[in-house]
Amino acid sequence: MTKNKPTPSRGRYDLAGARAPGSGFGRPPPNVHVRTRIVAVEDPGELVRSESGAHTHRQAGEGRLHVTVNHRVDVLEHERAHRRISEAAYRVGRIAQAVFERARGPGASSWTTDVRIDAYTAKELAIIHGLDNAERIANLVHWLRTGAGLGRVDANILQRVLGESKSFSEVATLQGKSGDRGARYVAERFRDALEALAHAKAARGAQRRAP
Repeated sequence: MTKNKPTPSRGRYDLAGARAPGSGFGRPPPNVHVRTRIVAVEDPGELVRSESGAHTHRQAGEGRLHVTVNHRVDVLEHERAHRRISEAAYRVGRIAQAVFERARGPGASSWTTDVRIDAYTAKELAIIHGLDNAERIANLVHWLRTGAGLGRVDANILQRVLGESKSFSEVATLQGKSGDRGARYVAERFRDALEALAHAKAARGAQRRAP
């Protein structure tokens, strides 16, 4: 039942052309809750002192660097790390997560600085987290649940997993589909819903850019 995925944009799990840092990788101490994976991020450059020694500025880096990250931060990171969702689905998932959590009110956010995202998505997330207009938030939730043509079941799965931090097993139980088979069913519907949402968001953006 998996739908065709939108054309993938370059994400941090695409290591093509990236290089390892000269100092090597830092490794966290052994921890059952930490599972690391190598990803690629933009090279931030390095601090360079001026000839007078009075000031420093950042020298732009070139290309991308390999870094290690914990891919068990949350469900989106875990799914993307195992290539079960596309980069576009991952990014729209982050946005959906922020909207659903914002709709729940202050203190509901599970946002963590351990997650690294592209600058454009970060800007969208900053806007969402800064919203204080209840009607606008409600409109965003409505679009997420209906804009991609999702059925009620898939929309509920998205909101429960991303907005309420429920596991696939917990959502399956709520739907009367307990056990491994139920969890696998919910996981597949979750992935399909994210891909459909990514398609819808891309189409919406294209319409806005059209003359």
